[in-house]
Amino acid sequence: MDQSVIRSPLGPSWTPGHYGTVATGDDGSAEAGIRALHTPGLLLVEIAALPGKGEAMRAAVKKGLKLDLGDGSPAASLPNAVCSGPDRCLLTGFDLAAVKAAVGDLGLAVDQSSGRVRLSIDGADVPGLLAKSCPLDLAKWPVGMSQASHFLHIGCTWYRRSETGFDLYIGRSFARSAAEWLIESAAEFGVEILVPDA
Repeated sequence: MDQSVIRSPLGPSWTPGHYGTVATGDDGSAEAGIRALHTPGLLLVEIAALPGKGEAMRAAVKKGLKLDLGDGSPAASLPNAVCSGPDRCLLTGFDLAAVKAAVGDLGLAVDQSSGRVRLSIDGADVPGLLAKSCPLDLAKWPVGMSQASHFLHIGCTWYRRSETGFDLYIGRSFARSAAEWLIESAAEFGVEILVPDA
């Protein structure tokens, strides 16, 4: 079996480099309209407040993890605390034990490190890609907002990281399909698959 499939849930097509129609800059370098990145080995824990415990859980998370979840809505998301619904968040960079200690009996905490994949996209042509892949008008969202929706037919949570940057949290079993479609669909803009910083 191809070892790259075992190592990466995105499959053998997800290889660093340029794909599709890539423009050439004044200095002769390749310029892609979309840059894409997968972060392997990401610690990811999903939390959800128990009924009536949202405000108390947010206060506990602020105290224990130093994360201010605001009012607990998707509009108050953070880069490492992406809300997929009221008082329901995906926390990145925290291990399960630390999250459980902070949340206590105010909510549920489940390790999703092996169950979800984060794909990050950025670039001038991201709006064109989004128009083909998501039923929501993500280009009109404020930076810092998140929403549970779809990437094509695949359920995912979107997070607007910057003016041109979005993170997609996708179920691991759908990651290969999402990666292959992203490369194919972004080909008209030119796509560069990046290697995460060490």
